[in-house]
Amino acid sequence: MPTLGAIQLILPAQLRHGVRGLVDAAFAKQRTMRRIIRASSQAVDDEYARGRWNYLGDLQEMPRYAVIGGYCRHSGEFSSVLDLGCGTGVLRRWLPKEEFSYVGVDLSNTAIETARRDWTDTRTKFVAMDAALFRPDRKFDAIVFNEVLYYFEQPAEVLTSFAAFLKNNGKFVISLWDSAESRLAWRRSRPSLEVIDEVQIRHGSGLCWQVRDCRPRVLAP
Repeated sequence: MPTLGAIQLILPAQLRHGVRGLVDAAFAKQRTMRRIIRASSQAVDDEYARGRWNYLGDLQEMPRYAVIGGYCRHSGEFSSVLDLGCGTGVLRRWLPKEEFSYVGVDLSNTAIETARRDWTDTRTKFVAMDAALFRPDRKFDAIVFNEVLYYFEQPAEVLTSFAAFLKNNGKFVISLWDSAESRLAWRRSRPSLEVIDEVQIRHGSGLCWQVRDCRPRVLAP
């Protein structure tokens, strides 16, 4: 069985990133590995150290971040964002520093250390911990779940818990790339959400994302 490093050397960069799902499938115990990553910050740190997530800053990822940032900026009254699963803080680049306060949370200490080196202003903060367990000390205009919802065993419960940290008329911005795990996470989450707007992004490499602007659904008593 070839290692991830061997696959990265064999495949050209553009093709490698375009078929990242196939790279994951090369591992015989894909789901077991993902469960370990969910539970272990060290495993995620190792992934960042090996450059596994470097593609998030590449050109083909740009349309997704542009749409997420656009949804966050759409209402002129919005000025605060909580980014759960922020990685190295790529989304922060798409939000005006002078107009938006930003908190990013990620399980990887390595990613957060990188983000802190890149962003030192007082309106930006990064926290290293399990995003599902994070409890902020303030409310936000927008809470972003950028390619993380499928890592939660109970995504609807996570969304419900974070609804308490949205300001009045606050919203969730949710991005999911097209995969079986993403579709399952969305089916589990959909009853708890009101979709305000959504867009499908299809890149020439074959990657496809669904980005949704949502609000928590108010349940009848």
